[in-house]
Amino acid sequence: MELFNLIEKKDRLQISIIRYLLDVDMHANITDLMNHLEVTPFRFYDSLNELSLVLSHLELDLEITVRPEANSISLKKSNHTNLNMLYYYYLKQSTDYKLFTYLYQHPNYSIYELSQALSLSEASIYRCIARLNTYLEEFDIKIRGGKIYGDELQVSYFFFKLFWNSIPLNKIDALENDESSLLFIELLEKRLSQNFTATTKAKLCLWIKILKTRTKKENPIESKWVLNKICHEQINDPIYQVVRDVYFLSANHSSPCFEYKVAYLYLFVSALFILQPENNLLLDSTYWGTFNPQVIQLNENVVQAVKAKYHIDVHEVDPEFVRNWKYLLTQLHSTILFFKGNITFFDDKILFDRLREENNLSKNSSLTDSILQGTEDILGFSLPKAARTWLVSIHSYFISQMRLFSQARISIGILCNRNNFQTNIMLESIDKDFSNKFSIHSERAETGRKYDILISDSEFSTNLYSFKDLYIINDFKTQADQRALTLLLKKYTQKG
Repeated sequence: MELFNLIEKKDRLQISIIRYLLDVDMHANITDLMNHLEVTPFRFYDSLNELSLVLSHLELDLEITVRPEANSISLKKSNHTNLNMLYYYYLKQSTDYKLFTYLYQHPNYSIYELSQALSLSEASIYRCIARLNTYLEEFDIKIRGGKIYGDELQVSYFFFKLFWNSIPLNKIDALENDESSLLFIELLEKRLSQNFTATTKAKLCLWIKILKTRTKKENPIESKWVLNKICHEQINDPIYQVVRDVYFLSANHSSPCFEYKVAYLYLFVSALFILQPENNLLLDSTYWGTFNPQVIQLNENVVQAVKAKYHIDVHEVDPEFVRNWKYLLTQLHSTILFFKGNITFFDDKILFDRLREENNLSKNSSLTDSILQGTEDILGFSLPKAARTWLVSIHSYFISQMRLFSQARISIGILCNRNNFQTNIMLESIDKDFSNKFSIHSERAETGRKYDILISDSEFSTNLYSFKDLYIINDFKTQADQRALTLLLKKYTQKG
């Protein structure tokens, strides 16, 4: 599902103006821009005036300059500019987003109450619900008869993805949580012998808040498959045992404790980058970070294919790389197995086509195609197009990264708070564009290391990392980003 589609049409036009300017290195011919947007001059300048007011109100350090006499328009931004606040500003005003948030806060509703809350006619409400149901198909849930129907795990996951990818991270971090939620997170840190990052805590807080809002009844029928799968396959998993013990220790004993909530928490912790790859529970070389046989089989499908193709002896590979490899594969395949659907802000095709072009994913196409076919054979069903593309890009990353163990002079840390998989793509993109021009070493950012440049998708949590220069990349690397990063790298090259 694309959040961009939830925004009102007039506001989408304003965002499109920003996106276009970023993609053409922040300078454009006005006529070319209007032709690209397919709008009249009146509508273009009307949207531009509204956009200027919004940018001034939000104080985003983003400025548009128009010179009608020269038929030119330009955009000025700082290296720290983050567009999430702009996107969220428009989202909050959209009818579709308001309807989703209303359904989150009111699991049961009437059309009359909904029409009153959104100031729409009942006929408009029905049309809106029909449209939103087309977006919800990939999550295998739907709005019908006064509630959202479907597997409760999928409903909760949908709201997590919706809020995580729409609300600015500092606002998610500021969510109020009750004593039992905070106690759960604190105890989980202790039992896992791991200090959670700010991003990890924000994820957990949001997931727990959603579970408490959504899962009101004891063992809903929709959750029985989760309990059965956990009981048969993963009840002895040390991660499950830790999560279960911590849940019952932290639960408010005046409220009933539900086993299915333990399962939901376990799946979240084991599949959505809550654990760190260096966690003591994951150090056992025979443990994949899961007891689920399908996830293990999916992981080994990738490993065996890469080993056979490149004649690799894993005992000769850097142990830290192997540990990270195992960790990322388990997270990836657990997510695909247990959770359906994805939410991005823009059209997946735009993002994936850009990544494919920048990272030359076709060089590993025969191997990644073979791995993908093996993945679907193990799962027993065909994956949606978006999930297939993510798998190919991540598997291609592992294939390419096997040869990247050298240390270079300019150190670059990559930190993508919202989407861990995007970090891998960004790593490959930075190496492809700059490794032949500059002496660099780029890696997934770690708090205990020092970097010359930290590249991130947000200023959120960057204060925990040691770096000399920070650069924010919004959504995907544009020509403007490439030019700014080139200047930064030239600065460090001249220093050397």
